[in-house]
Amino acid sequence: MADAFSLLNRSLREYIYDSGWQELRPIQKKAIIFSQESDNNFILAAPTASGKTEAAFLPAINQIENWHDGVKILYISPLIALINDQFKRLMQMCQDLEISVTSWHGEANQTKKKELVKHPNGIVLITPESIEAMLVNRPHEARHLFAKTEWIIIDEIHSFLGENRGIQVMSLMNRLSFYMTKQPRCVGLSATLNREDFMRTKLFFQNNRETSIIVDRGQNEREHEIFYFPKQKSDESSFFKGIDVIYNAAQAEAMLVFPNSRNKVEEIGSSLNRLAEKNKQNQASFFVHHASLPKDTRLFAEQFAKESRGRKFTICCTSTLELGIDIGSVDSIIQYGPPPNVSTLSQRLGRSGRRTGVNKLRFIAHEGWELLQGIAAIQLLEEGLLDSNPQIEQPYDVLAHQIISLVIEHNGLTLGALKEHLSRGNLWRHIEENDLEYLVESMIKKEYLEEMDNFEFISGNAAQPMLRMAEFYTQFSTEPELSVYHDLKNIGTIAVEPGLTNGDNILLSGKVWQILWIDIGKKQVHVIPAHKGEAYFESKDRLDTSSLIRQRMKELLLSADWSEYDPSIQQTFEMMAASVIKRDGFYFHLTDNGDPWLVSFLGSKANRTLVYLLNLVTGRTFKQGSSSVFISGEEIRQALEQASQAEVSRADWVNYFKHNDFILQAETAYLKYQKLVPKDLLIEYVINESLALEEVNEFLKGDPYIA
Repeated sequence: MADAFSLLNRSLREYIYDSGWQELRPIQKKAIIFSQESDNNFILAAPTASGKTEAAFLPAINQIENWHDGVKILYISPLIALINDQFKRLMQMCQDLEISVTSWHGEANQTKKKELVKHPNGIVLITPESIEAMLVNRPHEARHLFAKTEWIIIDEIHSFLGENRGIQVMSLMNRLSFYMTKQPRCVGLSATLNREDFMRTKLFFQNNRETSIIVDRGQNEREHEIFYFPKQKSDESSFFKGIDVIYNAAQAEAMLVFPNSRNKVEEIGSSLNRLAEKNKQNQASFFVHHASLPKDTRLFAEQFAKESRGRKFTICCTSTLELGIDIGSVDSIIQYGPPPNVSTLSQRLGRSGRRTGVNKLRFIAHEGWELLQGIAAIQLLEEGLLDSNPQIEQPYDVLAHQIISLVIEHNGLTLGALKEHLSRGNLWRHIEENDLEYLVESMIKKEYLEEMDNFEFISGNAAQPMLRMAEFYTQFSTEPELSVYHDLKNIGTIAVEPGLTNGDNILLSGKVWQILWIDIGKKQVHVIPAHKGEAYFESKDRLDTSSLIRQRMKELLLSADWSEYDPSIQQTFEMMAASVIKRDGFYFHLTDNGDPWLVSFLGSKANRTLVYLLNLVTGRTFKQGSSSVFISGEEIRQALEQASQAEVSRADWVNYFKHNDFILQAETAYLKYQKLVPKDLLIEYVINESLALEEVNEFLKGDPYIA
């Protein structure tokens, strides 16, 4: 096998030598050799901190001969903060090599952007939203900048799988290809992909090259501790026991704490800060970090962690710190409450151990089923089993958005020309031509599109309010929010909650605030620091649990093999197992009132499908219970038998959602551009993408080993 280092050009070899690198990392060697031996696209699947960034850029830089006739490498990142980190990292390498690196996003230097447009060259780091904005507003710049692009690198590619934003990225790459004179090679980077995702990721790149997977299976050692503090009714001592675990660990380690909701982030952060103030200690600093906080607040926490120089810090955060933003050395992770899937836990745990070589996890739970879910996720992670990210096959809402964007980009398109642009790659292959035409007709009727005398479509009157806002460039669906002010300074935002009123307490920036007044017209809340009282509690974020975890929960609970766990955990599992009875091929949980609740051990998606099916065939109402583990309703055993014998057609499902607007809205509320799509196509979307019909049909056959 060729030596990877010797395959690099002289400038790169000198840079590596002068930088004092001991040697190339395994994933870097594999990528360099592969890029020389094959013209394929490739995915780099390797653990966090394995050198993936250099593994992508070294082969690309090595093969580019002329840097001055256009942008040669286009790097697409899901986060601005990640771009800012990578910019600093690449500048160290590229300054010595005399290669220009330009950040291109809403917060980037405008002068540098203008210089790049005048003289396209080097490497551009960009977000999907900035590509969308360029294609809509300045398509001539896209042609000018990217005509000679040779490489496209997509960071954290797993974060795009199974998401509308991923569909947008795929569409944007197809649209950029219209302006490119040659077919670039594509590279994807990820730390969390399972075997099924490998196949889906191969379809992510829409060019005509094959895509190969380069895997580095090396990983840090892992350690975990489990803390279980059962919650008693109207007793908060269990919560504060969990806070004590975090607080005590924070005195010796730099940590990230991942709860399952933004409100819990605030509650934990506030409790830690109050405890530090009470104990008059300054050994550790406590921060909160989520998307509703002002940018400078988030950056302050990131910068403090990055420049901590041995000072201990704990950041309570949402998924904002899940991806690879550089915050320096993190010693351990706390998962507060159960992770919804194994991939999320893997991504979070990978943020720790860069200094020690050990990924250290503490898991805190307060309820039996949450405890079971968390332990199931830990077991699966230790076995290397990750959840998959199913691809969305019929994203009508994203298609409608891209149609508006395309007709603006090209100053009008006929139906034939529109179809030609959409046929680049195979992104929309599962959408029938008659459905596309029906979608266009509907958008004309709703005035999102207008047909001109020359048969070209342009954006219509109803689309204009959308186009006046930068929100048009995104696929993020944001819930209504209120800006919070203290002494005329904006301190963040909170979700609009029914019942929120003057005098209520809220949590924000790790502190408790009392509402002075609410100005709905201006969407503002004015507050002062609260000195007493509980904080107003927001609704919990909806997090779907995977079927992989639920099946492991079933195996773990029914195995009765819990000897490795603490006595309190063993006792809890014994009580839970005793409360689950087996009848007619199914498992039921007996409540304190003696009512049987179905324990399906299905993932959240399949569980919701089963609830809808039971409602459909019986005409009665069944509901999901705590953490969507249980399904409750009258005569549920008979309902299951009725559902297992029923022959439910597609027409029955269409009719069900047609007459249940609330459920249809609930299943499509997260689709930002659902208003562009006619109701019957939304129903098709829900049936195809939101239901797990095969899994539920298999479940209804019952477990043959249950009497």
